[in-house]
Amino acid sequence: MLDIGILSNYFFMFAAILLAGALSGYLSERVGIVNIGIDGMMCIGALFFAIYSSPVLGMSNLGFGMIVIPLILTMISTMLVGAMHAFATIKLKANHIISGTAINMIGLALATFLNTALANSLYDGGTKLESGFPSFGFLGNGLYASSIIMLAVILILAGVTFIFMRYTKIGLRYNAVGENPNAVDAQGISVIKYQWIGVLLSSAAAGLAGALFLFNAQRFNGNTAGLGFLALAIMVAGGWKIEWISLISISFALFTALSQTNILTNMGIPKEVAFSVPYIITVAVLLAFSKRTMAPAHDGIPFDKTKR
Repeated sequence: MLDIGILSNYFFMFAAILLAGALSGYLSERVGIVNIGIDGMMCIGALFFAIYSSPVLGMSNLGFGMIVIPLILTMISTMLVGAMHAFATIKLKANHIISGTAINMIGLALATFLNTALANSLYDGGTKLESGFPSFGFLGNGLYASSIIMLAVILILAGVTFIFMRYTKIGLRYNAVGENPNAVDAQGISVIKYQWIGVLLSSAAAGLAGALFLFNAQRFNGNTAGLGFLALAIMVAGGWKIEWISLISISFALFTALSQTNILTNMGIPKEVAFSVPYIITVAVLLAFSKRTMAPAHDGIPFDKTKR
């Protein structure tokens, strides 16, 4: 028998993680910096969150609000990784793909290595992050209030970002940097400043996504199961538009939640195929909309002030 609470919790969990990860790619690429290092940044974010939240886990009298502090610290710490990517791509004008690949390799290796050494102390006794938070009994024991709150917060962030980018002067400049940085520079606006801000915000969003992954998974093995790459694919499929990115993230989360339960297997679909359904759908969407989606015109191209 299907527990609607468990299904709903999976849905809210994956939607929040994927949308945060996709926003990470969006914030970076809108200023012309390709960031394929989202998954590596998520790994680092999950590791930082494990470290920062471990004191909170042992205090059963603390409410959900106390998790905000480790989340903020995680986002700030992950910005250090983003600064490495920004320095390489903006200052040194390195290839964005190579820099992002290096971030993925460093993030996965560092998180795996440190997690192996710290796991026993960070997860002493199998303490679960959700143990002290309320659940909604009418949907079973699997739905936690924290999952709903997390998705609500990410949706609010996406909405604020949408309004900011479309209706504010700074947001329009932000978008213009990714489309025609030389025109922006001709107006006396610092392209470099906006690019640094974009990459740092991107890394903060990736760190948040990694923290949400650990918060819901409750244990960390040094990787985020490739969700960072899926978030990047969702951003591309969404055509670098927040409204479509949000819709696709939610849709993918629904399919993923169904694959994590027994609904598809009860329909006669083998378990292995059921787990692959969300990924197959993602590839199909990418193929269907690849010719209709357009990246920012200056995406991945180092800014050269002399070409004004």
